[in-house]
Amino acid sequence: MNVQSALNAYKETNLSEVESASPHRLIELTFQDLKRNLLIVRRHLNEGKPVGGLEASKSIAALEILRTSLNFEDGGEIAANLDQIYSYSLDQLSKIIKDDNEYELDAVIAIISSLVDAWGSISSIGKP
Repeated sequence: MNVQSALNAYKETNLSEVESASPHRLIELTFQDLKRNLLIVRRHLNEGKPVGGLEASKSIAALEILRTSLNFEDGGEIAANLDQIYSYSLDQLSKIIKDDNEYELDAVIAIISSLVDAWGSISSIGKP
C-alpha cells in the first residue's frame, strides 16, 4: 500500500465537519480518527482477522497527515519529537500489516491516546 492509496482511503471522513474546521480542529479530528482506527486494528488482531484493510490504511494516512503538518521552524524540539513518534508509529504499523502480528501496537495506541488527550486539552485552554 502506498501513501496515495492511504490518503484516498482517509478522505472518506465526515467532509462537512472537515470543511468548516479550524487548523487546530483538523489536527484534533485526525488524532481522534487515528486512535479509533488503531483500536479497530487491535480488535482485528485479537479476533485473528487480517489487519491490512481500511482501518490500517486510514491509520497510515492519519500519521502521514500529522507528520506533514509539523512546523519544524516554529515547533523546534517538540516538532522533532513528534516526528520521531509518528515515524515509530508508522514503522510499527507497517510491520503489523505485513506480518499480522501486534509488535508494539499497544505502545503506539498508548502514545497516540496521550497525544489525543493533550491536543484536546489545548483547545479547552482559555475557555470557561
